[in-house]
Amino acid sequence: MPFIKMIPPSKAKGETANVYQYAKEMTGISQIGKVVQMFSLRAGSMRRMIRLWELSMWAGNEPRATREIVSVAVSRLNECHY
Repeated sequence: MPFIKMIPPSKAKGETANVYQYAKEMTGISQIGKVVQMFSLRAGSMRRMIRLWELSMWAGNEPRATREIVSVAVSRLNECHY
């Protein structure tokens, strides 16, 4: 079984803690998903991933539900099961 070392938000320091805080503020959700925590050893990559997610899912004028539907359709076309 594969294992990816992660820094949980409760133990994060420095830039990693700042990125976790940015994610919480951006989403309004206090919990940080494991998919985000997988990037915790590389705070810069985690910040870029969260920023891309922010731009694709939270910014702009389209309703979030519409964006989710498009994301699901694209994932299905790409045979992405995540």
